[in-house]
Amino acid sequence: MAKRTLAEQLPGPLPPGIDALSEEDKQRLADALRSARHQQAAALAAAGEEGLRYVPALLRGVVRKAVGL
Repeated sequence: MAKRTLAEQLPGPLPPGIDALSEEDKQRLADALRSARHQQAAALAAAGEEGLRYVPALLRGVVRKAVGL
């Protein structure tokens, strides 16, 4: 998978302080941002699955499909 730069990962213009970072630090920051987003996505998916425990078993498939899980 190709590494995405900070500019590709963040919407809008980059904050002015980013230009002061070295290329290595910019890449490290981009990697940390990517990792945090993957962790967030995993946590959201787990929370969605956990929430389905409160839905009656017969309806879980329909609810899962409706909410995109």
